[in-house]
Amino acid sequence: MSEQEKTIFMSEQEKALLYKTSSILRKDTSNMSLNDIIEELVLVIESKTKDDRWPD
Repeated sequence: MSEQEKTIFMSEQEKALLYKTSSILRKDTSNMSLNDIIEELVLVIESKTKDDRWPD
């Protein structure tokens, strides 16, 4: 099944989530496992919170 065929069966919520995760991670997440996506999102969040903290 091609990527285009897969998106036909996706709900609007799944399409939105795919778009958002791809935007945040700046890469195509359609072939990534959910665990890999979560792991990369956690790294992004951790790096953002580290940048936003006040120096000690």
